[in-house]
Amino acid sequence: MRSAALRIVLLTIFFLVLCACQVDSRRNDRPEQDRPVEVQQFIQAYSSIIIDSDMEGAVFSLIYLDNDTIPELVVLDRSYDRYSIYAIKDDSIACLVDSMTTVEMSYCECCGVILAFCRWNGGGDEGSYASAYYQMDQHPETLTDDSIPDLEFTYNAVYDEGGQWTGTGTIEYSAKGGEIDEAAYHQILAGFNISQADEISCFSESSECFTKDEILWYLDAETTVEATS
Repeated sequence: MRSAALRIVLLTIFFLVLCACQVDSRRNDRPEQDRPVEVQQFIQAYSSIIIDSDMEGAVFSLIYLDNDTIPELVVLDRSYDRYSIYAIKDDSIACLVDSMTTVEMSYCECCGVILAFCRWNGGGDEGSYASAYYQMDQHPETLTDDSIPDLEFTYNAVYDEGGQWTGTGTIEYSAKGGEIDEAAYHQILAGFNISQADEISCFSESSECFTKDEILWYLDAETTVEATS
């Protein structure tokens, strides 16, 4: 009996030690541990934006929009498909995009370009959709729904008099709000020095995406959500 009890005690101690090691391992795997201390201090400043966010079901991600070592913070209000982007500039937080409504927002990593994809009338070949490009260095002001894209592609399906889709659609191209032709569109796009392969969704599988509680833990914020409620 004593031998059996001793084995139980030893097994219990073993599992407790194993669990402790696993917890330490998870802590050591935290991605921010690989960042320089000064960079980590900068992005912790985002915690004030996150804590003040009262959107229900908001999600957050960290992206590398420009070519520095400090990531930008993306906030998505999933209830209304509104995207906001924040950056650290001159040691303070700057709002690059404020509540822009779009089906999906993408970016070109380290290239300073964001893309807003919208659709209406059902979208797809039998509806309408558009892709708008914004070069961030061309917009010192905060981008909103009223901002004019640097480049835009728009498709609208064509229907006959009976309301049946003809199998075709019209395509329009514009640059800074002015109509251009297809050749000019592709020439300007080539000047962006990007390709479709560079386009990454702000909330893709490869992005660092979080709920509110998760990103506060990730940033190691001193103030918790509970402390503000």
